Amino acid sequence: MRGILVTLVAMGLVLFGSSTAPAFDQPLSGKTIVIDPGHQLGNGNPKFADEMSATKFNGAIVKSCNTTGTATNSGFPEATLNWRIAKQLRRLLEAQGATVVLTRDSNSRSKWGPCVWDRAGIGNAVKADAMVSIHADGGPSSGRGFFVIQPVKIKGWTDDVIAVDQRLAADMISGMKAAGAPPSTYIAGQLMVSREQSTLNFSDVPTVIVEVGNMRNSQDAALMTTTAGQRDYANWLLAGLTRFFR
Repeated sequence: MRGILVTLVAMGLVLFGSSTAPAFDQPLSGKTIVIDPGHQLGNGNPKFADEMSATKFNGAIVKSCNTTGTATNSGFPEATLNWRIAKQLRRLLEAQGATVVLTRDSNSRSKWGPCVWDRAGIGNAVKADAMVSIHADGGPSSGRGFFVIQPVKIKGWTDDVIAVDQRLAADMISGMKAAGAPPSTYIAGQLMVSREQSTLNFSDVPTVIVEVGNMRNSQDAALMTTTAGQRDYANWLLAGLTRFFR
């Protein structure tokens, strides 16, 4: 598949004297986690219009290949935020022993996609233990904070994995809040349940979308545009995943 970056990590073989590191030093050893940095900078490039207009059916749902994403009021792109958080999160997960797979390997205006169903297919292909699609919202400027999107039960599509999707969503919310992530002030309970997300509907492995914050809110935007803030988002996502796997 295009645009796949696979990072394999050693499985807990760090030596201290003559003994291996305790298992608790790498609590995610043996887990495969897919990180999906939403969108791509080139998705808005007119030369990719034909590729990006591709559609795929999911029962009664028809979705376009992908979209450009949103941006802060100052023009900082969602695709770039998602990419930077994903790279930070990858390092954190690898340090805990996980095998990490990214759904794209660049953040470039000369590239597009991959399509949302292909992103889901990456998680399916590696039989991921969990997949988190990183996004940021373009909601009302008065609202801030993260929320999680989980799928609904669709016969023949999400019905085999919906129970684990729901648990992953709940653990992401509780774990992120406990770690200090600002909860959404405009999405009740920080949870949105949707049948419109192809990344979720085409996934056969536990998958959620996390809208890490609202790019149109000045407080969230101030976090999103700094390295320290992006590191915070990665740590908050790690806290949710750690709770799911504990």
